[in-house]
Amino acid sequence: MYHHRIFSSLRGRSLFSATLTLASWVFLQAVFASSAAETTGVYNVLDYGAKGDGSNDDTVAVQKAIDICAEEGGGQVLLPAGTFLTGALTLHSGIDFHLANGAVLKGSANWRDYGHPGALLFAKDATNLTVSGNGVIDGNDRAVWQQLANEEAGGDINKTNWWPESFTGDWWPFDKLPNQPQTHGGRPMMVIFIGCQQVRMHDFTLRHAPSWTVHLVGCEDVAIDSISIRNGWDVANDDGIDVDHSRDVRIANCSISAGDDGIVIKDTPNFAAYGGSARITVTGCVIESRSSALKIDETYTLPGARDIVFADCVVSHCNRGLSIQSLDAGNIENVLFANITVETSFQPHKWWGAAEPIHISHFPRTAKTRLGYVRNIRFSNILCHSETGIFLMGWTNSPLENIVLDNVRVEIAKTSDVPGGFYDERPVGVFTNGIFEYKLAGIYARDIDGLSLRHTEVVWGKPLDKTYGKSLDEKNVKNLQGKLSALRD
Repeated sequence: MYHHRIFSSLRGRSLFSATLTLASWVFLQAVFASSAAETTGVYNVLDYGAKGDGSNDDTVAVQKAIDICAEEGGGQVLLPAGTFLTGALTLHSGIDFHLANGAVLKGSANWRDYGHPGALLFAKDATNLTVSGNGVIDGNDRAVWQQLANEEAGGDINKTNWWPESFTGDWWPFDKLPNQPQTHGGRPMMVIFIGCQQVRMHDFTLRHAPSWTVHLVGCEDVAIDSISIRNGWDVANDDGIDVDHSRDVRIANCSISAGDDGIVIKDTPNFAAYGGSARITVTGCVIESRSSALKIDETYTLPGARDIVFADCVVSHCNRGLSIQSLDAGNIENVLFANITVETSFQPHKWWGAAEPIHISHFPRTAKTRLGYVRNIRFSNILCHSETGIFLMGWTNSPLENIVLDNVRVEIAKTSDVPGGFYDERPVGVFTNGIFEYKLAGIYARDIDGLSLRHTEVVWGKPLDKTYGKSLDEKNVKNLQGKLSALRD
């Protein structure tokens, strides 16, 4: 219709006038087309030589699409349906790395293909960076382990039992930092972003991580929404999301299943220059883990981690539910856990934890550690079903401060075939016992200055055995307020 009007308007005009008008229309159409192309900015990796057949090495082709997209001002790098086998890929500012429905980005089995980054997707100092789509990122964990077994365990993957101590290679990918030469085998992470801003991740699935799945280091203004993580239930160190020295982070509506921790806030030692972790929310997530579901730990450096909210989550099939582990100089303060259901049970001892729905431990990592503080921690509207109770342990010279349990219900019953009657203080400091036998309490509390029990109850169910003890087992607790209700089911 538009073309008809244009040509109708030419009737009755001079040839010169008509030609000029037509030329103008063609020019405008070209401008519009050029503008549309620039706006679209889609760089399909197939156009740069990728095969997507699951066997061809597509690293060079996919990286070429990424680099050209960045050179031309950014846009969307598209992986269409297919399986794209690659080693490490480095993303840049202004890129939306988009996995279409049916697309699989699959990591190489060979640790040498991950180079300095030590991750399948790597970015450093990038701004306005997105990973999106309904596709899959596959870490190829079994193949990575088999390759390492071939090199280090004589090809016998069963000898390793999927456990890192069986290898001489370090699980933190290769050497200690991504910019160091990799001199020996190790397990790559799936995503490492360092010093990035305005990071967005949404809708895609990550699976089969050989080690940590998503590691954010020194990042700011991060939103992770509606991603799924499906990792091996028998793989150590395959954490879901690790937020490290990062600020202004929102994680929402994610579904995570992993042998190791689900979502962890931390400050690891190698990246202290990025400052502490702060202003972080985790909401609406469903998590199962053989370790801890929601956790703060490894705050090696000052200032530590603060102003953190975990809310409206469901935790199941975990060895620890809601956890804070403090062994270092960094402080942990102003943390809220709210509106969460927690289900825990005992796991074999190689997995840290003793089925605690809520766990706080605070003691020095070494004799030289100048321990930070843990204070202003609140648990509100928490429903727990577990094989043991709440574990709160401060340090003699640095007690936990201002711990509040408000409307917390802990239902305790024996549900697994793993023998109970123990607590687990791992990771072990020089002054602690690791795993030690003890009658399990509804609330085990040690060295706390300010413990408030508000509408908090322990419900003893059946079956129980002689490994269970008091409802409230406390020692060196100052300023204890409120009363614990103990019921029999």
